Amino acid sequence: MKRRFFLSPLPLALLLAACQGSAPADEAAGPPPRAQVQVVAPATQPLTQYRTFPATSLYPRKSAVTAPVAAYVTSVRVRLGDRVRAGQVLFTLETKERRALGGSIQRIDPSLKGFGRVAVAAPSAGIVSVLNIQQAGDYLLEGAPLCTVAESSQLVFQLNLPYEYHSLAQGQPACTIVLPDSTRLTGQVLAPLASVSPGQAEVYLVRPLDPPGVIPENLLAQVRLTQTRQPRAQTLPASCVLADETLHHFWVMRLLNDSTAVKVPVTLGVQNPETIEIKRPVFRPTDRILRSGNYGLADTAKVQVVQ
Repeated sequence: MKRRFFLSPLPLALLLAACQGSAPADEAAGPPPRAQVQVVAPATQPLTQYRTFPATSLYPRKSAVTAPVAAYVTSVRVRLGDRVRAGQVLFTLETKERRALGGSIQRIDPSLKGFGRVAVAAPSAGIVSVLNIQQAGDYLLEGAPLCTVAESSQLVFQLNLPYEYHSLAQGQPACTIVLPDSTRLTGQVLAPLASVSPGQAEVYLVRPLDPPGVIPENLLAQVRLTQTRQPRAQTLPASCVLADETLHHFWVMRLLNDSTAVKVPVTLGVQNPETIEIKRPVFRPTDRILRSGNYGLADTAKVQVVQ
């Protein structure tokens, strides 16, 4: 007796449905998305490379204001950090003798109206860098310190320059002083002092040419000295240049056409944080170099240029 086998239509229908359902998914995947990039053309311009070193604000000339006699402090007319002029009254004092006589001093002799009153004035124009007496009422001995006036016209920044860079400060060159709030001042490097710091660095004083307002003492700033200057450099923004992990090989990504970027090895020259000189190769003014979206791209990468 022959046995007949019947194939159930249900598994076959499921198999056909699975095959038919996978096709649209493959078609929907399509080509991989392209990196969106921005481009820039090479430029020719003067370019300067700097070295930056820390410096500290300093007032080398200071005048100590002291009590000329033993007396009570009756008024304090200055605050810490105030800019004062020569001859400006900073404190008033009253001697023990005047305080003892009180209001009867003028009855004794009208000519003694100002007896025992002492006005203490600023010896020079400058900034109150130290304020020893901040309120009235204290009794001071003769010679007691009242405050210190730093001559504002003598403001300098002390620069400890490693000796291997001493050539950057020769000839009293101009420089840029960058304050912590990013304010930039033009300065001039003065002759080195006849001493070195504990780290075997030469000590220079840098004078700001037009300091704004009041700069406190011991303020940490940055002094930027010119290292190299190139009058006509082929330049690109620093973001265009890519490097390997060892920082020995550099390249840029150049558009071959509207959708393909190729890797071009470059030799660098003068550099600053924003701009880099490209010594080789020499690009055409019409070349388009990737300035953003270029990180991690392979050679002959497919890209999309955006504005």
